[in-house]
Amino acid sequence: MAKNKFSKGFKAKLDKEKWNDLCPPMEYRVITGTEAYTLGIVPSGMTGINSVAIGASGSTDSTIMYFANYFRIDGTEIDQEPYFELYESGSTQSSLYGIFHHADFSGRTETLSALELTKISASGSTADIQFTAKPDSNSGTLDDLRAQGKILGFEYTWDLGIKKNETK
Repeated sequence: MAKNKFSKGFKAKLDKEKWNDLCPPMEYRVITGTEAYTLGIVPSGMTGINSVAIGASGSTDSTIMYFANYFRIDGTEIDQEPYFELYESGSTQSSLYGIFHHADFSGRTETLSALELTKISASGSTADIQFTAKPDSNSGTLDDLRAQGKILGFEYTWDLGIKKNETK
């Protein structure tokens, strides 16, 4: 995956409350491609989605990032592109959203700024979210996935955010 490359051309139909109903913080859910299209979390031009892993970051500053990782078969490989929405402390409107890409596409992708990367870090995530394999179960915790080596990009959450939240 190209580091810090994303596009803002799509905004999911869900608001913060619906994201949270679908997937609470520090958890994930796997839904079918059909369900994801119905929920409005897949761009209309993106075809061949087999399933979507939805997750919600932990929060270190009341900031949370929801993501939808699209899985589609590309030949013999699984192609994945994670969509994300970031809600900063106290806000019901996303301040940053887009699709993280595995490559730099001229005219379609841009580089995240240092400020945007800092905002993402406040959610307990990084801009490098990726799955190493599709989850075995249709629901669980991000900690389960991390322990199984099936998700990367949430190191900040475990190294800093969770420790902070455990002391509360």
